[in-house]
Amino acid sequence: MLQKLKNHVLAQTFRELKGNPKWSICTEPLWFIPYSLFVPFQTLYMRKLGLTSLEIGTTLTVGFLLQMFFALIGGVITDKMGRRKATVIFDTLGWTVPCLIWAFSQNFWWFLAAAAVNAAFQITNTSWNCLFIEDCPPKHITNAFTLIQMCGMLSVFFSPLAVILVGKHDVVPVMRWLYLIAAISMLAKFLLLYHFGGETQIGKKRMEETRNLSYFSMMKGYGRVFLTMIKSGKMRLVVYFMALTNIIQIATTNFFSLYVTEQIHLSDELVAVFPVIRTIVMIAFVIGLQNLFQKLRMKASLQIGFLMYIASHLLLLLTPEKNLLLVMGYTILEAAAYAVIIPRKDALMAHYVEPKERSRIYALYNVLMIGISAPFGSLVGWMFDLHPALPFLFNIGIFVLCIFLTMASRDLSHLEESIS
Repeated sequence: MLQKLKNHVLAQTFRELKGNPKWSICTEPLWFIPYSLFVPFQTLYMRKLGLTSLEIGTTLTVGFLLQMFFALIGGVITDKMGRRKATVIFDTLGWTVPCLIWAFSQNFWWFLAAAAVNAAFQITNTSWNCLFIEDCPPKHITNAFTLIQMCGMLSVFFSPLAVILVGKHDVVPVMRWLYLIAAISMLAKFLLLYHFGGETQIGKKRMEETRNLSYFSMMKGYGRVFLTMIKSGKMRLVVYFMALTNIIQIATTNFFSLYVTEQIHLSDELVAVFPVIRTIVMIAFVIGLQNLFQKLRMKASLQIGFLMYIASHLLLLLTPEKNLLLVMGYTILEAAAYAVIIPRKDALMAHYVEPKERSRIYALYNVLMIGISAPFGSLVGWMFDLHPALPFLFNIGIFVLCIFLTMASRDLSHLEESIS
């Protein structure tokens, strides 16, 4: 068994990676572990401090709107400042600082301020992706993204610690400490990657090319890049998938915990158990079914993933009160769907982007994704107040739309290369 794991395609990829891709993977647990500890209880924490569902949704919407601004300037900053420097500065601003604000939050306005500062992470959505991809051999890009996802999966095994703490203490004091720990751990991650990583070759070239250009003149170049994107069927498809999967996560990430505690009446401490189950399923999926999905065409894989998403949401909506088993069934199906959809969406983006304009194209992708998604934070919160089932019914409609998009796409029909 051990020998089989050593020979697994992901293990081979990790051994062959060097430089930024390898250091990105090695340091990623320092972000993922504290994130996995606080994120299951984040909405409950907001609720305990008196926020309504509409206020929770409003913080998401305001965050999305500010993320559009940071995403727009992210490409220019990444080219001018360099991938490495932009990543350490704006990761610190976008994660360490808001974690400190969350730790001391008292009411809605604190969370609104944290959402505003947290929006700066959109700059590193561009700079970190460039740092990660540009020195990564093309044959390893898909599996490198899967390894990053594995870091997230494995870190969730620390979630029982949060369960134990919440079981012994109130949610609010526990969350305050978890946010403080997250601020320290994430800062360590950012500094280590900066120290051991290096600027990419494309990054050095772009810094030299833009040395004498103003930020304003570089921003004007977005017009040409945007026209290139909207003329490309492949790039439009990536925008659709990015926006729709982002909208999906609003309900599954932010309102699942409220649904199972307020509608199904499970206890608060059980909320952190589901990410662990989710992780086990995704690891089993990646290790056990990787080869099977590697043989399928992109279109078939995506359709299977969205069908599993539909099945998971229907099961959740049909779950009676205090039925832990069926909520676990939802978690298993949702985790399997996520393991199919998300790495393929990320890898599609990496494969379809022109290397020279990667930073500005990534920035525009993020702007379009956020712009489309922004109104849905408040909308989903409003729907939850009308009836807790509505956000999940809304998600089902999005899954159906995604299936039609995959069926209609000629680009996916011709994409033979497996992305897993």
